[in-house]
Amino acid sequence: MRNIIFIVCLVTSFISCKESNKKFEDYNDDDFIEVQGIIIKTKRKVDFKNITKTSIYFIYNLDKERPDVGFEVDSPFMLNDGEPVIILVHKDDQKISFFGARGIMDEEVLLSYLEKCEEIGGGYYGLDESLFN
Repeated sequence: MRNIIFIVCLVTSFISCKESNKKFEDYNDDDFIEVQGIIIKTKRKVDFKNITKTSIYFIYNLDKERPDVGFEVDSPFMLNDGEPVIILVHKDDQKISFFGARGIMDEEVLLSYLEKCEEIGGGYYGLDESLFN
């Protein structure tokens, strides 16, 4: 009976593993492009070793009608909500994304997106913000 339970647990763990659990290091650097993004939410926590980890949520592909959203859990980077960032997006799968760096790489796209945000009265255009509250 124990063997059956062990096998079921093992199979379940393999099935539950998704490609989205891969880290940036698991990919080839050349498979990514840089796009403009914005940090839309940060959640900080301090572990028992007094190390601060931040979960970050970001929006990217700002020129699309419904921009994409990505996140990283337990990021070592200390970022702030609303901060412009550069997002690394996989060339073949736009849903695979990682935080790249702080900063503005495409000011025109960023300003155009921020104008859309102002037109809707604040918040983030193309995003259901109730997902993060």
